[in-house]
Amino acid sequence: MKKALIIAALALAISMSIIAGTLSMYTVTIDNLAHGSVVAKEFVLEPGETNTFAEDVKIAPGETVQWEFSVKNHDDGIVSETAMELEFTVVIEAADEKEAIDLLEIAVIDEGGEELGKETGTGVIKLSDEFGLDENGQEKTYKISITWPLDASDSIDYAGADYGTAVKVAVTGTQK
Repeated sequence: MKKALIIAALALAISMSIIAGTLSMYTVTIDNLAHGSVVAKEFVLEPGETNTFAEDVKIAPGETVQWEFSVKNHDDGIVSETAMELEFTVVIEAADEKEAIDLLEIAVIDEGGEELGKETGTGVIKLSDEFGLDENGQEKTYKISITWPLDASDSIDYAGADYGTAVKVAVTGTQK
């Protein structure tokens, strides 16, 4: 009898807890109020609409190759309206399984034509910029210029498939 009374009391306690909601599980669904690929800390970086890109340099002595890329805080009408600091890292290094061409001059130039940073051979160029507080979309364009000087007397030393340089660009945006 004692055993039956204890089992009945436990069953009553469990059923009262379930009815009262103390052992219940709840699921809440939040409506999708906003969506899109641009939020406060993301940027649309062209080419490829990503925050990084890498290119192998195809260049010959006496040539200059230029790549443009833009950083913007809007995409298809969705705008990140916060002020942001932009940090750029441009890495110049040997291409996969090759030796770097040490004669190349790499410069980063803003849309006004001002040279923001320069490196010869291999290395890293670090830059900063910003988007001010603005409810409209903003966009800034930059250019990477790679030059192989024609007057370099040891250009012949870099002939062949064993040499190649790659340029990687990464952009980070942080909310101010």
